[in-house]
Amino acid sequence: MMLNRLISSSSRKAATSLASKSRPSPLHTMAAHQKQRPQRNENPQHQHQHQLQQTRHHGGPGPSTPTIPLSFLNPDSTTTTISARLGETLLQTAHRTGIEMEGACEGVCACSTCHVILTQEMYDRLLEEQCEEGCLGENEEDMLDMAFGLTHTSRLGCQVKVEEWMEGARIELPKATRNFYVDGHKPKPH
Repeated sequence: MMLNRLISSSSRKAATSLASKSRPSPLHTMAAHQKQRPQRNENPQHQHQHQLQQTRHHGGPGPSTPTIPLSFLNPDSTTTTISARLGETLLQTAHRTGIEMEGACEGVCACSTCHVILTQEMYDRLLEEQCEEGCLGENEEDMLDMAFGLTHTSRLGCQVKVEEWMEGARIELPKATRNFYVDGHKPKPH
């Protein structure tokens, strides 16, 4: 009985070793696939635009991305001016720079804890440029219905991407938030 276990164990090792030699590794296959992909001929301006549109999951654009100054009016009525990276969301900006914006759902439009209050001009321009058909998405509207201190220029910070024309804009944070996730839960950025 012991001899059968030893033989079957060594047979399995040999079969596994043989199978792994005859099959290419996933990395080898991926490298071959990338070699077959045609290279794009992009002019420098298009490359710059493409770079701005690439947003890392939970992190936003990288540190070499151009920045603009934004001011946040905090709940305690103090103002904090920070450098926001073009292409990141207001929630990503807040987390990266230490602004007290909760974002309990980590930016997936499933809560209202990143609620911000914009100026009328900023709100209107965002509707024109970033929203389909000139109105907020259904998910954002549903979440805003739960926001504390809702105004007619309220938006969710996770849904507003920083753009060059926003330079010097003032974003107001509400006096409180409603966190239905876990009372007091504040996720840490990845």
